[in-house]
Amino acid sequence: MAAGCWTCKGTIRCDLRQPSCVNCARSKRKCSGYGVRLSWPRPNDRRRSMVHEPDRPQRANLESEKSLHFINTYTRHVAMYGPSSGGIYSKLVARPPGPLLHSLSLINRDESMFLDYDMRADTKISGADPPRPLMQVILQMALADSTPSSKAVLQSVLALSSLRLSGNSAAFAYKTKAISALARSLSLDKTREMTSKTVVASMLLYLYETTHPSLTGPSWAVYLCGVKKIAKSSYPEQSPSCCMDHGPFFNCLHYHEIMGHFSLVWWAPPDPPPICFVDAASLLGLPRSEERDIPRIQEDQLDAAPDTARLLQYGEGPICSVSVLNIISLLFHNIGPNTEHTVSSKQRQRLLKTENSLRKYLSDYSSSKSSSESRPLSNTSTLLHAIAALIFLNRVALDYTGEEVAHEVLVKRGLDILETLSVSYTPWPIFIIACEAHRDSTRLLILDVVAKIEEHTGSRRLTLLRHLIEAAWNYHDLNLGRGSDYKVMLHRIIRTAPYMPFFA
Repeated sequence: MAAGCWTCKGTIRCDLRQPSCVNCARSKRKCSGYGVRLSWPRPNDRRRSMVHEPDRPQRANLESEKSLHFINTYTRHVAMYGPSSGGIYSKLVARPPGPLLHSLSLINRDESMFLDYDMRADTKISGADPPRPLMQVILQMALADSTPSSKAVLQSVLALSSLRLSGNSAAFAYKTKAISALARSLSLDKTREMTSKTVVASMLLYLYETTHPSLTGPSWAVYLCGVKKIAKSSYPEQSPSCCMDHGPFFNCLHYHEIMGHFSLVWWAPPDPPPICFVDAASLLGLPRSEERDIPRIQEDQLDAAPDTARLLQYGEGPICSVSVLNIISLLFHNIGPNTEHTVSSKQRQRLLKTENSLRKYLSDYSSSKSSSESRPLSNTSTLLHAIAALIFLNRVALDYTGEEVAHEVLVKRGLDILETLSVSYTPWPIFIIACEAHRDSTRLLILDVVAKIEEHTGSRRLTLLRHLIEAAWNYHDLNLGRGSDYKVMLHRIIRTAPYMPFFA
């Protein structure tokens, strides 16, 4: 049957007259014309286009659900998405452990989100964040009361977390509040508990500055010296608080102090204040057991050398094992940029024993770990520090030219670790190993490692390190074949930094 106008169609036969049919004119109806119209198909009308009915979502495989994991996603996020997903994803999101932090009276909901983020294990960045075992203690100190010292800790934690989540602009307000609260707490009478909190708040602000370094000066050094001043003023009138009886805190502080000493000596600011050379970790109460276990080489122990077995058996620190770190400290305190200083025969003998101990440690470490066995990040960090310490010792004190076979093998081992490691957060070993990269392929590898760290952390903490590494490469290329002194090279390239760089 021929198509008719839309008025007649489906009811009576249309005469198809243009522009309107006779039927509509006789019945005095408005003719709807003959144009094409789009309409939804009627149910059960099989002569027209099919009707799409979405299938019911099949429940996901239970085994596949268990293997899924959302990062930084909580139940409140799923609640917003739930109505459109049928709630099938709600069981895939881990609930926050323990009571919700926003129920506490000292913080609001936004601050609770920052603290919840800071408690997550997968957000911790070695060297740039407080050690994971110490975070619970820090939160207890922050939420203990409303005193200025507790507020300083709380605002410092919020500043560091906000910096990770929202950037410097959002975190600056928390940082300002933390500095203000810290200043008020320092003006009050000191107690053991207050000393602990002010030290922790200062260290958190120090970590803030190393994560987002200032472009105008070494603000990180101000807070690290602040920790030293607090430690010196509290010693020996009072013993450390019970909150300070945590090995991870002292190991972390000890590490940053040692790397700060390297920056201070090799950048060599004019007339540094004596407070810069104070050992805050010892003044605050470095546990005596750790001091006994750390292999030390003093002037009156010239025949002593670090015991390799103890290096392997001693527990790992949050960044580097304390035993290897103490050897690095020994090197930093005995080797400086002064080219006029000559090493005595006894000192050289001691350094040779230290070199032998480090080489034996690296050899025993390789034999004790199978190549297929995955190492914890802390173990790999310790290995990188040991390799960098040996490179530094050979080049600065033992007159290695960098062309020795043993030295090249050592550098290659460090580069292989950096290549296989997904992300390394240890600037000092990267810097020392990078200074020995003289081929384009190895230099591209170093730049790729630095880029991965910057991408993962989302900060510019390694911008200055990249500048120093490229300065070392330029210095080597321009002085190729001239036999330049390593001490002079290291001192000159570090001095190219606009302000004292950090290597922690």
